[in-house]
Amino acid sequence: MKKEFEKLFEPVQFKSGIKINSRFVMSPMVVEGSTYEGYVGEEDLSYFERRANVSDLLISGATSIAKDANAFGYGLTNADESYLEGMKKLAATMKKNGAKAITQLFHPGYAAKYSYQENKNVYAPSAIPFSFLDYPTTELSEAEVEQLVRGFGEAALRAIYAGFDGIEIHGANHYLIQQFFSKTSNKRSDKWGGSLENRARFALAIVDEIQHVIRENAERPFVLGYRLSPEEIHEETVGYTLDDTLYLIKQLNERELDYVHLSLFGPSGYRSKAVLGNRTGEVIARVVKENLNNATRLIVAGDITSADKALEAVKYADIAALASAVIVDPEFVEKIKVGAENTISLDITNRLEELKLPRNFYLVKSAMTSNKSIPQITLDAIK
Repeated sequence: MKKEFEKLFEPVQFKSGIKINSRFVMSPMVVEGSTYEGYVGEEDLSYFERRANVSDLLISGATSIAKDANAFGYGLTNADESYLEGMKKLAATMKKNGAKAITQLFHPGYAAKYSYQENKNVYAPSAIPFSFLDYPTTELSEAEVEQLVRGFGEAALRAIYAGFDGIEIHGANHYLIQQFFSKTSNKRSDKWGGSLENRARFALAIVDEIQHVIRENAERPFVLGYRLSPEEIHEETVGYTLDDTLYLIKQLNERELDYVHLSLFGPSGYRSKAVLGNRTGEVIARVVKENLNNATRLIVAGDITSADKALEAVKYADIAALASAVIVDPEFVEKIKVGAENTISLDITNRLEELKLPRNFYLVKSAMTSNKSIPQITLDAIK
């Protein structure tokens, strides 16, 4: 490899004891390869087998902890024991070439549009109208909130039994955990809403529940990470700022997670700067890194589509998460390692079949458009 990229292949040690040999991970991405009920499908397995060499740490796409929480149509679910055998196959496929496999657990909350189509009901922290939804929401009762916390723990236990090496809690991208943290979507007056402390309570209760499950049941080194969107700002509407996120980071520091994962979108991606608050204009990843304890690694995602961008990303964070780049070029990391980074291709013309993208992948291809790096010819090829 070229000397300038050696930093990308420095090893990283996690608090749990797991070690990876580069500063790359495969970012969690919904790929629409499951059955409509959320069971692992053959297309899921083919997709991950094709990318089993991307890095030493692979993170699955968002996996719902509840049957009545379908956000994607053909996304993964881990809602009860009936999903365990498929999860075992998925973990084994992700690990077949020696990588560690992480499963990302989430609940979509009001974003469960497919569940609404079936059941005419979706849950949210508060039953308020949202301008971007064409259906109403149902407010979770306190008992239902507490059951969801337990549900995350139960899904974590199944992940351990399935053979995964870790769990990422999905607190980003406007799904239920973020909905509780946001004062835009959380208008509750009980202990789960109102103050910043109360709005963070759901996220932290889930972290505590899963940590307890890991301590009691994992007989091997087991990673726990937390993914978050550092700001929620919609024009004049502010759900929370980076200052609020730093409060959450402080609470996560006390729990000594293995990593925090920043989900960043848009043309700036990993370089995104704070829009409001005391750190306005500063690179978000740098600010978060400064506020993390030394034992917790920072992963950053967003527009890391070249070797140079990856190198810049690890100036701000410990690890670069690859998403679109390894959808379209699974050999991305290997090409940098052998000094062939100039052959990385974001154009999938005549390569679609060998990339093993599920037939329903087109349903989520819009997620690849935010950073403007993926060429239109590639987007057009995904139909």
